[in-house]
Order: sequence, then structure tokens, then C-alpha cells
Amino acid sequence: MRIPKEENGVLSLLEKYPTADGRGIKIAILDTGCDLAASGLQKTSDGKPKYLDFIDCTGDGDVDMNKTIKLNSTKSIEGLSGRNLTLGDWAADAEEVRLGAVRLFHLLPGSVKRRLKRERKEAFVKSHDELISKKQQELDSLRTQKESDDEGTKEEIKDLELMIEKLNSIMQSYEDSGPLMDVVMYDDKGVWKTVIDIAATGDIANAIPVAPFGHSRQTGELGFGSAVTFCVQVYEGGKILSIVTDAGSHGTHVAGIAAAYFAEDGNGEEEENGNKESLSGVAPGAQILACKIGDGRLGSAETGTGLVRALIAAKKYECDLINLSYGEPAWQFDSGRVSQTFSDAVYKWGMTVFTSAGNDGPALSSLGSPGSLSAPITVGAYVSKDMMIDQYSTLPPAEEEAPLEGSPYYFTSRGPTPDGILPDLCAPGGAISPIPRHSLQGKAQYHGTSMASPNACGVAACVLSALKIEGINKCSPTVLKRGLVNSAIPVAISDPFGEGAGLISALRATEYILANYGKDGEKVPIDISIPSRNNARGIYVRDALELDGPMTFGVLVKPRFDHANERTSDEMNELLSLELDLHLKPSEPWVVCPERMTLLSATERNGQSFAIRLQTQDLPPGAHFATVDAVFPSDDERGPIFQVPIAVIVPHSKFLSDGNLSYFEINDHETIEIKDNGIDFSTTYKLLPGAPNRRFLTVPESAEWATIKVRSSANSPSYTSPHNILLHAIPFVRGDLPNTEIQIKRVVRLNEGIERTFHVRVKGGSTLELCLQLLWLANPSVASVIVDIEFHSLNIRAPTFASSQPISISAASEFARLGAGASLRSEELNPSASLSSVERTIRPQKYDISSGSLERDVLPPSDAEVKAAQSNGKILDGRQIFDMILSYEFKVEGEKAISVTPSVPSLFRQLYDSPLDSQLWVLEDSNSRVLEYGSSMHQASSVSLCKGDYIVKLHIRHPDRDFLEKMKDLPCQIKFDLPEPLTCNAYADLDKASTPAITTDDRKPLGLSVLRKGSHQDIYIARPTADLPAWVTPGDAITGSLVLDKKIKAATSMKLVYAVPPKSSKKSSDDAKPAEDEDDLEDVVFDAKVKFLKKLRTKKSDAYTKLADELKKEK
Repeated sequence: MRIPKEENGVLSLLEKYPTADGRGIKIAILDTGCDLAASGLQKTSDGKPKYLDFIDCTGDGDVDMNKTIKLNSTKSIEGLSGRNLTLGDWAADAEEVRLGAVRLFHLLPGSVKRRLKRERKEAFVKSHDELISKKQQELDSLRTQKESDDEGTKEEIKDLELMIEKLNSIMQSYEDSGPLMDVVMYDDKGVWKTVIDIAATGDIANAIPVAPFGHSRQTGELGFGSAVTFCVQVYEGGKILSIVTDAGSHGTHVAGIAAAYFAEDGNGEEEENGNKESLSGVAPGAQILACKIGDGRLGSAETGTGLVRALIAAKKYECDLINLSYGEPAWQFDSGRVSQTFSDAVYKWGMTVFTSAGNDGPALSSLGSPGSLSAPITVGAYVSKDMMIDQYSTLPPAEEEAPLEGSPYYFTSRGPTPDGILPDLCAPGGAISPIPRHSLQGKAQYHGTSMASPNACGVAACVLSALKIEGINKCSPTVLKRGLVNSAIPVAISDPFGEGAGLISALRATEYILANYGKDGEKVPIDISIPSRNNARGIYVRDALELDGPMTFGVLVKPRFDHANERTSDEMNELLSLELDLHLKPSEPWVVCPERMTLLSATERNGQSFAIRLQTQDLPPGAHFATVDAVFPSDDERGPIFQVPIAVIVPHSKFLSDGNLSYFEINDHETIEIKDNGIDFSTTYKLLPGAPNRRFLTVPESAEWATIKVRSSANSPSYTSPHNILLHAIPFVRGDLPNTEIQIKRVVRLNEGIERTFHVRVKGGSTLELCLQLLWLANPSVASVIVDIEFHSLNIRAPTFASSQPISISAASEFARLGAGASLRSEELNPSASLSSVERTIRPQKYDISSGSLERDVLPPSDAEVKAAQSNGKILDGRQIFDMILSYEFKVEGEKAISVTPSVPSLFRQLYDSPLDSQLWVLEDSNSRVLEYGSSMHQASSVSLCKGDYIVKLHIRHPDRDFLEKMKDLPCQIKFDLPEPLTCNAYADLDKASTPAITTDDRKPLGLSVLRKGSHQDIYIARPTADLPAWVTPGDAITGSLVLDKKIKAATSMKLVYAVPPKSSKKSSDDAKPAEDEDDLEDVVFDAKVKFLKKLRTKKSDAYTKLADELKKEK
């Protein structure tokens, strides 16, 4: 088994429809880009080119081609690299060419760049060592000669010694920026042709000009052993050349899963071991539009620019399906410009989007974006028994244990989101698929939800092919999604939070759509929300306090109509005719809802409402899931036309605190007990392969962190040990903090007799989930674990725990004051405080707003608007996206290099939910040399900068020019790392902290002490007494951390900020001005003249000579 097709029902579908393999379907793969020369990705099963096109949507391969020159008769020109370029016969008819230049390393995926750097350095070191060795031998030979005392020999020895010293210096200062390649572009009868000096020699006489890929399907290969395939695109009338390469192997692997085709006569690999299983992808007949959204400048991270441009391109190429196997933490859901564009792609442009759920499970509420968005189909990762054996060579369970069963992968991200949404379905999440040639292997085995999403997308392509055979040529995203979800099959080890409706099934989905196509309401998308819970998309009750509160919730149901502004008669009829008689069916007895409702378009009332009541009193501890399904009473097999998801968490601790019990049996094998102190717990786990095991504990109100101790319940090894388990703890869900900001995830090897300890911050009153899962990939045998949970507090944080408010020492104060108290137990207090970096906020010196690219940055109108315009004989334009560049200037002072990191804190960590289409900054020196790039999501690496002037250029985008105009004063933060941390002493006494400069009274900082339960300790954090660096200025903030217990830094640290006060002004008691001040003034004047002299150098030669002579006389 290479690419699973039995689990997803594709093989069954092909038995009924042999040509329903994705033929006639176009899939846009939004990823790192693809290797156009990879095996299995050349042709479709019916002989069409596999790739429609390959587009770099990020702009990281853009080359400025504004430089134009007229050709002379010799066809020899000087390139931008400074090399003399020898043109070939291909330039015979060209009168003018455009010139550009690009470094090879700028175009390479990170792994290839690292490989080439290593190989080139090894080659350099080898040749350099040989040269040094040769010169050393010559030197040794001269030194042993009898004539070594004569002057000529001495000079020769001296020269060789100097040469060896220089060669050693070159070795130590070795740096490889990569070959600089010239680029020549010319117009060949209306088609732009490009020639790249691949060898970086200047000889391009025999080079083959390359046209844009969509024109003639030409590709090339970058040199120096990179094996990286490229193609080109041309924009803005030849001003911009896009050299398109992949940013990593991920995209090719994903494309292979969705649609690879290994021809029977081409590779001889069509059948595997004589079985029916094919090496091809799920939909080998589908064509691919490769859209690179992974920006090579950012280590292949996605950007808003890449995502929005890719969706525009997918619509331009009339793609049916889109796959996005990318994702980031989620802050807000269905919010922001990128999120809105995905919604438009589905509901207005008619394309079905598949996306991966993410790989941050197994704990609940670990779903990120775009998996948490409503518009895409979110896919979790499933693994079958056969996949476990074939792809992972998993050991069989012990004889007395149950056999392996299919289940969600342990890592697949789980719902519910804070507002109640789960993944839609699951698909096989592992595959052996083609990867780029530059990886130096043909295929690779990857697993993740990144592999599940293209598998599901391939299934959809096969379903659409089958529907075309049956005469349904256009299936809307709503109809397709409803068919896939309502026909999904529950898996053996059920986990709705990870699998959604169940395992995708190609044949069942096809049969469902055929049976229900054209029925009332089938093509109408329906949104549901819970107004009383901030318009949540489901009901999610997680904390114990909520269980004691109101359990009746209003549900707002609103059909979605994406009509033209001026509705057509068909659209008006759709509004007027919608009248669906529905039964409301709860899936569990603890959910109560009305029996039925009549759903109308309800545009006048903005939707229709009904209520749901939850009866949770008798629910056992753990996670519970239910739905309210709206079904047709006379057509029950049709399934729900809409569904309200409901998740209720009943904490295990509730049964110990509410019932005055100290011990509770969860089942025959697992227990939980509360310790004698009434706040700590001990619980046992029996871990089975494929099944996450969860405990939910209500955190004491004043608790600030929990200590988790994990050990095997066995005292001695067994023949099935050792085991690896995954510990995943999420302390709370409410609020806008994604789980990645607050959780802990650790792989624990269970060694009998050894206890592992971990710490996680918690929030009082919230529910802590402690999820353990057996890592079955190597050893699926059952494991038994004991976990102790201790809660701690020093009562020092604000109740909102993750508050962004730091501990602050103001500019006018000498200290910060706080207090610690031991409310739960006796605690150790061992504080330390230090400042490690300077944060400087700057405003832009200038800004510039311009229209984006006409080819790449115009949002298309909706299908409804286009149809309405066509009926009136009109052609609609799209909506232009605008670019704004904000320029921030700053200086680095001091004699030593400083590590610097720019950022835009107000927009940081926002991508899918960002109010802007995109954010990207570039750091340049005074010579416009690029030093670093940074994005909206991932913290950039610090850059070591020497004294000088620098500029940060922030690129943001939005379709509303006025919106950008109002962002013109957006602040930027420059972080300077201090060479050495500045210590801030912690004192127990106010008088010590308020006079930090006094050091003569034998004062001692607050050290290790024990706070007895119920006691209190005042803590005063004094400002640093060491001198601040001279370049630190008033208005800067010096930041670091306060740690309350040095042994538990991760759980007891807080941000510490010192606002820099005005600098000291030291005055002499003598009114007379010191003589040295006069000298200082002369030096200042002299320096000013020298500075002015530099400006005159290229302007007025006479003035320059005159001032230079004056300065010579002064000195």
C-alpha cells in the first residue's frame, strides 16, 4: 500500500465507474510548490498534461527586470553582475533586452541550500587545505635549505609565511552567499523569453530561452548540483520576472497523493505485487494547478499574499477543488481578510476547499486555522490497520491483547474550537508519494493531516468525475460537502472530536449526491449560531461553573444566499420558494429540542430561532458529544440539512468535590482520587492503541500552575516494555489564546521505577485537560500509567493568568511592588529578575500606497454578479488589492555588534484572522542590502548588526485604499539584545528597593525561603543599578523576566519591563567653563566640517578642495 485508496472507497467507486478517477477535474494545490519533473506527475490517466501551470504566489522569486538596453551588433553585453554576457543565436532578432540578476541561494528550498552550502564548503576546504599544504611544504623546504640565510631566500620565506597567514584568515572568514546569476529577457513575437546564466559564467550563447510555463510548458534546472526544477512567469509587461521553484518537498508529496499517475508503460509500476492496489494517487485523472504559498524567504511559511493570490489564480484557471495542507494557531474564527477570501472562494466563486485539521492533538480544542474556518472542509487524519502494518511496520499486540483497529492518528488536531466546531470528516493520513528530485530520492513516507486533506480532495475529484458520467456537470461546494459529510462512515475507535462525521467514502458520497441532487434545499448552505454565546457556531460547555448555570440555548438558523446585488428572477424565486418542513432530532437523550421547524428564507427577520436544553445532571465524567440534526421527516436517509454540534465536559474532579468522595472508579481499570489536602489528585490510565485517554480537572480558584508527575504502574520491566506515550495538557479554552500559547506536549518514555515531572500554567476555575495517548507506531501493547497532579500558587498573577500586562518599573519609580501568598500549600519562593533586551518603538518616516499587480492582485466578482452582468450584456471588473510600504529608520550605536529583531506587535501572530490581506517586512542596511525577512506569524531570527543606519520596510495589503491610509502611522518595534543581562534585585523591604543605588549597608536581596500555607510576602523589584548602555534612550523599554522560583522557570516567570528615565545631567559646581569643554566644541565643529566634506566630494570639486585644505591646516 503506497497511497491508500481502499479505506476511502475509491477502489469501490472505480469498480462501478472505471473512468471516475478525477478526469475532467482541476485541483489547485496551495502548498510549497511542486517539482514539475517529479515522477508520476507528468501526465493524467487520459493523457493530458498533469500541470495546468505553476505559479509563485508569494513573490519570493520575483526579479526586477526594469533595466533595458539596446543590443549591439556583437550581441555581447554587460550583465548586472558585472560579467560580460555572450548572447547566442536566440538573440538574433532581438533589438532590446531586459536585465536582472538573482542569487542561486535565493531560489533554493532551505534543505537544498543547506546541502549546497555544505558541499561547496567541503570542496572549498579541501582545495584550500591542499593549497595551504602545498605552500607549507614550500616553506619547510626553503627553511631547510643551506642558502636560507641569503636575503632572497629570506624574502621568499617571508612572502610564504604571509601567504599562509592570509590563506588561514580566508578559511576562518569563509562565507558563501551563493553564485550571482544574470538574467536576460526579451520579447519574441509577443512572448517573453528568459535566459538565466545557470552556470554564472557569462556564457549564455548555448542557453535555451524559456517561455512562461503556461505558454509552452518549458522548464529548466538550476545548476551547481541543486537539481531544482524551475519555470518562469512574466508580469507587468515584462517588468517583473517570476522564477518559480518549490520551497520544499511537502507540496510535491501532497500533489502526488491527490493526483499522481504512474503510466503502465512508462514506469512498469502500475500494479504492486500483482495486487489491485495502484502506485498512483487517489485521482490520477485530475489536473493540477500548483500554487506556491510557502514563502522561501520565511522558511516556507505561508503568507496572506500567497494565499489570496492562490485563490485568485484558482478561480482564473477554473479549478473545481482546492487543497491547502497548511495551518497556524487560531485566535479568532471566521474573522479577518484571508478568512473572508476563503469564504468568498467557496460561496461566491464556487470552489470546494479542503484543508488539514492540523497536527496538534490529541487533546481537545487543538484545532487551528484554516481548519477552524467554516467555509473549507476540514479533514482529520485516519490510520487503518493495513496502513499501520504496511507503512509503519508496527509490531502486533501481545497475544492476550485486542487486535489493531483503525482510528484517528494520535496527532490529529481535535475540536471543539472554543465556539464549538469540529473537523468535518477524516481520511487516510499517511502515504508513500513522490517528492522533488532535489531531495535525492524518488518517494517518501510522510504522515499528518497534510496527507489526509489531499486524500479527501482526491476522493472529491473522483466523486465529481462520477457525477459527470451521470450527467451532473456542476456540483456546488454545498452539495459536495453535504454529500461527503452525510455519507462518511464512523471508524472503529470512535472519536468525533478528531474524525468529525467519520471516514470519507467515495462510492457512498456519489450515491448520496445522485439520490438527493435537485431536492428542496439541497444546494442552500445554512449557517447556525448561538447568539447568547457571542454567535458561537456550536455549544461547548467545558467548565464546572457552566454546568451549574443555565442550560437552555437559543439557536439562530440562517440560510445563506450569495446573490447579485440586483437579483435575477431565478434568485428571487429561490428566496420566495424556500420552505422546508424539518424534524429536529437530538442524537443523545440528554439533549432536548423542539420536534420540528419550518425553515424559510427568513431574510426579513435575519434568520429563524429555536431553543436547545441540556440535561447534564446524570452525565458521567468525561467528554460528551451530541448533535441536533435537522432532517426531512419523509426522507430520513437523506441525513441532516444542518446540524448543531454540542460538546459537554464533565470534570472528573466534580465527582470528588461534589459528592464528598475521595476515590472514584472511572471503569474497571482506572481510578481517580483526591489527596488528603483536598486539592491534589492521583489517577490511573490504561492506554490502548489508537484511543486518547482524558482526565478533566477543575483548577482551584487561586492556582497558578500545576505539577504533573508521570510514572509506569509496573515496578519491573515486562516483555512488552518500554512504551512511549504522549502527554498533552491544555489548561483552559475560553478567551482568544490558541492552545499553542498555553499547553504542554511531551513525549514520555515509560521506564519502570522512574518518574517524570512537568509543569503547566493554569487558570483558576477553568478545566484542565490531561490527555495521554499511547504512541503505537512502534509498540502498540497496552500500557498502564499513574499520574499525580499538584496545584500550586503564589497568588501573584492577575486572575486572567495570560494577561499581557507585565510587571513594570516606571521611569519615575525605583521599583515595582507585588506580593506573594501561599493559598494552597507551603511554597518555595526563590526570586530572580533580570533585563535582557531593549524594545524601541518607532513610527514610519514615510509610506507609499500603490495598486497591486493587475495579473495577480484583483479579486474576481462573484459568480452571481458575473451571471447577472452577462444577462445584461455587461463585463464586470474585479476588486483591486492595494499595497502599502511603510519605511522605518533606526540606528545601531556602540562599537560592538548588537542582535536586533524587528516586529509589528499589534499585528503579530495574525494571519487567517488578520484585518489585513498580508504583512511582510524586510530589514535592509544603508546600502539596501537585505539582511532578514519577517512575517505576521513566526518570530524572525535576530540579526547581528554593527554600528550604522538601517531601515525596516513593512509591506501590508488590503482592497480598501482608505483602510491602508489610516494605517500609515502603524508603530514598529525594534528589539536590541543586551550584551549582558542587567540584574534587578528583589527585596523584602521597601526602603532597600526605593534606594537601589545604596550598596554600603550590607543589604541582601531576597533569597530562597519557604512561604507557609496562608502566609504572605511583599516583594519589591528594584531597577538595575548597573550602567545602561550609552545608546539606550528615554522612551525605550528594557524588558526581561521575573522568576519567582528558579527551579520552575517556565511556570513561575512573568515579563518585567523597565521604562528608561531621562539621562542624568551632571553639572560642575564651578560656573567657569572647563578648558576641556572648549576643546570639545572645537572637535564638534571639526567633525561637522568633515561630515560636510563627504557631501561635497561628488558635487563641487572646487569647494571640496578648499575645505579639505582648511581642515589639513587645522590638524
